[in-house]
Amino acid sequence: MSRPAITLLLWTISVWTMPARAAFCSPDASHSQLRHDFQFFAGYSPASATLIGTTTDRRFVMAGFGYSYRCWIWSGVSLSYSGELLPAAILLQPGQYLPQFVPAHAVYGFAVTPLGFTVDFGRRHRIYPFIQTDEGIIASSEPIPINVTGATGLNFMIDVGAGIRIRVSERRSVTLGYKFLHISNGFTSAANPGVDNNVFYAGFSILR
Repeated sequence: MSRPAITLLLWTISVWTMPARAAFCSPDASHSQLRHDFQFFAGYSPASATLIGTTTDRRFVMAGFGYSYRCWIWSGVSLSYSGELLPAAILLQPGQYLPQFVPAHAVYGFAVTPLGFTVDFGRRHRIYPFIQTDEGIIASSEPIPINVTGATGLNFMIDVGAGIRIRVSERRSVTLGYKFLHISNGFTSAANPGVDNNVFYAGFSILR
């Protein structure tokens, strides 16, 4: 079984066993809380920072879908488990010498983040803020962020971010957010330059 297939399997198992852990979650005798969130999203990073990673002049495009299960619910605040699948996780590389010149090109990637958490605040309002983090891996068609000896095509991916949700109906919502997204191999090889992405994204959710 290929690495992307294995990660997809692990993500699927993680996500679909979330409801099975509902015994640890807040009870809801009235069934008035919509606990399931199925989201489609897309985002773009216009520039790379150097807060953790050292690679510059990269851009990042992502598109995918996620699922979250709202587990703990308090007055106006909730905590959800979440997981995301990114069939499109594309790093846009500039022209560079490695040591011969390589023209600017896009490196296609497939990412999965089976471990994530989201905290929503003021959910009783039509517009409310949230904070979020996701952790997982990304498999790319060539080593990233630099295709040099020791770099890898399988890297860790972690992000932290925040945004707002806008209710458009009882079971529909729109998300506008920002993620600081870091990609690196975690020093599992000799070369670990890492790349930081400033991702601005939008999403559409179906709630159940």
